[in-house]
Amino acid sequence: MVLLLRTTSLPRRFKNKKIRHGDVKMFAWKNTTWDAAETESTQPKLDARTTGVVAGTKVATNAGWAKIETIREGQQVLTFDGGLQTVIAITRHALMADTMDIASWPLFVPAGALGNREDMMILPHQSVMIESDAAEDMTGDPFALTPGAALVGFRGITQVRPAECVDVIQLHFAQDEIVFANIGALFLCRAQADLISDMGASSYEVLNMEFAENLVDCLMFEDAAHAPSATPAYHTAA
Repeated sequence: MVLLLRTTSLPRRFKNKKIRHGDVKMFAWKNTTWDAAETESTQPKLDARTTGVVAGTKVATNAGWAKIETIREGQQVLTFDGGLQTVIAITRHALMADTMDIASWPLFVPAGALGNREDMMILPHQSVMIESDAAEDMTGDPFALTPGAALVGFRGITQVRPAECVDVIQLHFAQDEIVFANIGALFLCRAQADLISDMGASSYEVLNMEFAENLVDCLMFEDAAHAPSATPAYHTAA
């Protein structure tokens, strides 16, 4: 399952619903120079244990916002491309702090870091949607999916030792779907429960770590450029 967050408060793509080309969802497809090798084909192998959505995350349903752990098969969840879609399967697992290495620790995302209204936790193999001019310059599309681990250090995002047990939930639909979460976030739910078996079949491309880290470096540079400069203090001698 891939989590998507935005650096803007309003999703421009949602305003323009013409975002399909045939049956293909348009993320970086308009770029004719970006090598597909920069995406999932060169991505570090996914670890199903560190993929999914942490319990407590809210998703948009036909009845309003609900914690992901309360969703049941057959329930309808609001998706970005397909409107309300039915959950056909749910995968659940637990991460135990004592058996996790540091690279598998979840990421703490402070409120506002990526458009999220509340503090939240994401897993390192969740891929985060960044919307920015830098992404468009680099990929030809303002929307780019980056591994969560690439965001460590950006706007206060840190990797933290988890509590004793972290419950993780994955929602599955008839096809890959982007689901609204925590009001200011979006995440991608893989249709198949086995994330490793058929990654190439998805229409959604994820940047590899090196490319993603370069993008995040650009975003950090943009933040620094837009930060208000400190006003020097002037003191009048008595």
